[in-house]
Amino acid sequence: MGALLAVLAQSGCSAPAKVPPRNAPAAGEVDPAGAHRAAVAAQVQPYLDSEIVSGVVVGLYDVGKLEIYGFGKGPAGKPPNGHTLYELGSITKVYTNLLLADAVQRREVELDTPVAELLPPGVTVPTRDKTAITLKHLALHSSGLPKLPPSLVTRKVPPDPYASYGEDALYQDLIGTELVTPPGTQIAYSNYGAGLLGFALGRKLGAGYAKALETRVLAPLGLRETFVTVAASAGAHRMLGTDDDLRPAPRWTWGALAGAGVITSTARDQLRMIDLELDAAAGSKGPMRPQLRLTQEPQLENDGDNQSLGWMIDPAGRYWHNGGTGGFRSYISFDPKTKRGVVVLASTATTLVDFLGRAMVDVLDGTAKPPPARPTPVQRTSYVGKYDFTGTVLSVVVADHRLYLEGPGEPRHRMAPITDRAFWIEGLQAAAQFVVGKDGAVENLVFKVGDRQIVAPRTPGQ
Repeated sequence: MGALLAVLAQSGCSAPAKVPPRNAPAAGEVDPAGAHRAAVAAQVQPYLDSEIVSGVVVGLYDVGKLEIYGFGKGPAGKPPNGHTLYELGSITKVYTNLLLADAVQRREVELDTPVAELLPPGVTVPTRDKTAITLKHLALHSSGLPKLPPSLVTRKVPPDPYASYGEDALYQDLIGTELVTPPGTQIAYSNYGAGLLGFALGRKLGAGYAKALETRVLAPLGLRETFVTVAASAGAHRMLGTDDDLRPAPRWTWGALAGAGVITSTARDQLRMIDLELDAAAGSKGPMRPQLRLTQEPQLENDGDNQSLGWMIDPAGRYWHNGGTGGFRSYISFDPKTKRGVVVLASTATTLVDFLGRAMVDVLDGTAKPPPARPTPVQRTSYVGKYDFTGTVLSVVVADHRLYLEGPGEPRHRMAPITDRAFWIEGLQAAAQFVVGKDGAVENLVFKVGDRQIVAPRTPGQ
């Protein structure tokens, strides 16, 4: 680990229904020209011009009216559309929690059922302060489990980090895991916990996670373009992902932790999901509406930010979730009060897509601000130089019209523009801002990660 990464790391998501045929997405769909096309394009275009994303689909839901817009490069070099398939990453957790809600509604489990009861005899599940991990703890990320299983932390991170992580590895990791906090006392996002929830439910329901999800959730909800394993007939509509530097990224496989992030889907299916969520919130008695309502119930005694079984809830009462894999980023939000929702699916692994998702919420509300300016070529050149980062010299360089951060023992990190002076460094999950003096010269590069801020002065002569 290099100096920059090391310092920043100290700081501081009834009987089973018969499965109908899983249809391939229709070819050649033309996305409609809706009321918000110009406003959406105004927000998306800077992401394309700045080479932040390679391809993105935006879906809007406005009191039952749908709009879908595709930008950039999709399959076969054409723009993506409402039937283009994207990896959803952690939005999978919404569906895993629906599977939990379904099992609760059928009285097969309770939210307070210890997860150990769903695993084979002899498998030791860690406890702390004599408190057992329950299914609700896993759903709310309050289990005390770390973000990743120990064996995935200690091995060298491959391009597909969860590959070949099977049942036996999960059992061994459970035996060797020490909980960070006692269950139920603190929320800390955990793919380990979410994956364990999906795995345990799959065992309890008898068919494994993938089959249980398809028969109990995807089929009853009519989500025919949402897959645990993408059907061969739909392969031509599948996006190829890119990393934050727009280089091709391998697809992720999830093994025993599938419940944390395995799903691939389309904007059209996710808009259907928003429609179902809003219908449930309105009190409908349609299929799975009680399960949907259960996953919407706030679970914390908070007046502001809250959390349900699978969704985050902002202070305005909007439900949202984001997700990412090595080549994709996704964002979904809906508001039961206004009956509006947004879907943003991008084929680039950058957290900046979340900003675009929130901008789409503002587009629907009519409060969207013009996107911030990005750096001009002259500004980019002015940022080039060396900076003293707590005794380590870091270099900012330009290559192929993009800014990068370099340091000893570090890989080169892309600096993706947020504004003309602020940048996002995906590999470090850190923001960096250039501070310019009254004479127009760059004086400092300020790094921020979480609540921590570190000033790196520009070295003399640079």
